[in-house]
Amino acid sequence: MATDETTTPDPRQVPLAPLPDHRDVHTPWWQELWRRHAHVITPLRARGLQCDIEFGLSTYNVRVSLPDDSYLVISPPHDPPSERPPGEPGGWIATREHPDDQTLFEVIYDSAPSNDPGAPQRPEARHGGSAQPLIEAIDHRLAQLGLLPHPVLPHENSHMPPAQPSPLPPRVLPPASPKAAPPARRTP
Repeated sequence: MATDETTTPDPRQVPLAPLPDHRDVHTPWWQELWRRHAHVITPLRARGLQCDIEFGLSTYNVRVSLPDDSYLVISPPHDPPSERPPGEPGGWIATREHPDDQTLFEVIYDSAPSNDPGAPQRPEARHGGSAQPLIEAIDHRLAQLGLLPHPVLPHENSHMPPAQPSPLPPRVLPPASPKAAPPARRTP
């Protein structure tokens, strides 16, 4: 998991935004991806933002639905492909997009290392794959736009996930075959 683990959890319970509503939520591979991205997903869900995991161009991305029908895509760098496991990239790129307005495309955060020696170094690049500065940048921009359903209070640590863990949905097992169940005992 990422090196952003927090020290002392906040004793207050924070309600989390609901899990996505699709059939993959109950699959082991999706649950594993959810777990690997929990350090990014949980703080956002604590702010009332619904998150999901999806496959992008060449990586798994966190997709965050926003109240104005726009969304965030939080992903590792796409080029070059990374050998790092999902959820632990060498950098993060967070963009805001809108499905009906292609002109709304905004880079909120980019800590991806630059491969171009002539390119100016972005300030976020020093943070690499750390989730804390990513969440802080998202908090800042969404607060500016008025898109945080549950804003972070000044006394709260913005990168600390709530005391309750980011729950995985329960596994749904297929019903047992009637032949497999032992016959019910009758008592006289």
